[in-house]
Amino acid sequence: MGDFPQIREQTFKESTIISAFRKAGIWPISCNTALEKVRIYSQPTPTGPIGPIEPTTPSLLQVITPIPTTAQAVEQGLQRWSRRVPEAFSSPSRQSYSNWATGAAQVLAAGQLQELDLRAIRQQVKNSKKKRGGRRRLQVGGELRASEAHELIAQKAELQAQKLAAAKARKESQALNQARKQLHRAGIEARKAERLRKKSVAQLTKLGLPIPPELEDPITDPEASSGSEYESASEGGGRGGGCGSGRESALESESEWE
Repeated sequence: MGDFPQIREQTFKESTIISAFRKAGIWPISCNTALEKVRIYSQPTPTGPIGPIEPTTPSLLQVITPIPTTAQAVEQGLQRWSRRVPEAFSSPSRQSYSNWATGAAQVLAAGQLQELDLRAIRQQVKNSKKKRGGRRRLQVGGELRASEAHELIAQKAELQAQKLAAAKARKESQALNQARKQLHRAGIEARKAERLRKKSVAQLTKLGLPIPPELEDPITDPEASSGSEYESASEGGGRGGGCGSGRESALESESEWE
């Protein structure tokens, strides 16, 4: 670092600077000298034929083959490398590699078939377990003859049919009772409205006032018009409908006193 001032004084002398300007054609100005220096220090031009420069496309990075996790991925990779790798081998090595690839493909196919067979067997076992769980049991322990088994099956089938018929009849009876109750409530409301209408008509007649059109038509009782439809059902209901009919009559009597 301490020698830099001395080096600078020896390099940038007045005579050196004037000589450099003269040789470069800067001063005194000389175009010929400047052009000659440009030709000397410029980059050399190619001597071959000049043509358009085509842009180069960058090469894409090759995708790294992932580690196979399924038999299908192994088979695809084997087919891919079987087409590319043997090109770099000699004749004996190429034949050895071809034999190995063929054997590997066969072993892989056999493994896939075994896997499919195993899946089918597992599915069959699963289905058989389901069927076994749904078998009917006729009796617990003891011997059972074929005739007795058929008789038990017939008895159970008849009992099941009776249960289904009883459940159906029970649902129909419940629906019928519900319809009768709704009809009875509608009849109570209709009779109550008819009594109020008659009372209003009597008051208007007593006062000598005109009767409105909406009070002229009587209100029909829906229970009275459709009572015959439920008469047979009420007889079939028997004991079950006794309590309900008493409650309904009590409701009707209460509404009549209102």
